[in-house]
Amino acid sequence: MKITIRPYQTDDVEPLYEAVRSSVAHLSAWLPWCSEAYSLEDARSWVQGAARAWQEGSDYRFVIVDAVTGRLLGGVGLNQITEQHKVGCLGYWVRSDMLGKGIAKQAAGLALNYGFTQLGLARIEVHVLLDNVASNKVASALGGQLEAVQRNRLFHFGQPRDANCYAIIPQDVK
Repeated sequence: MKITIRPYQTDDVEPLYEAVRSSVAHLSAWLPWCSEAYSLEDARSWVQGAARAWQEGSDYRFVIVDAVTGRLLGGVGLNQITEQHKVGCLGYWVRSDMLGKGIAKQAAGLALNYGFTQLGLARIEVHVLLDNVASNKVASALGGQLEAVQRNRLFHFGQPRDANCYAIIPQDVK
């Protein structure tokens, strides 16, 4: 499947809401914001916040879309940008009915390219909970080198949790 990524737009609010709501059963284990309580206002706030963060240079959120139909397939982003050291973090999610099609890897690869070529990053990290098998596979497939299990790296459902830290540098991108 051919996909593209692009910055969020105002008309992404309802498709984002639908994608998240249809994926709660799958995503809620990994993304605490993805819950039965997720509302249209949450989607609106995310899209509006994406535009502000982009302008500030702190967070580059992209929507993943089917290149043919334009259907919203998920999200990918670069955040926690440290300009001084040219480092950022990568995150991604894909709607439940599109799992297993290589979408996360494709979208993350496009985001990595943006980070390295447009933002001038020298290192992009991916932090993944130890038991999130699918996201660990994506990080590794992107060329990420597992550098460490970082203790209490992610705060998840109100608790500090250990996470794998994968690092990707421009030379790793295939």
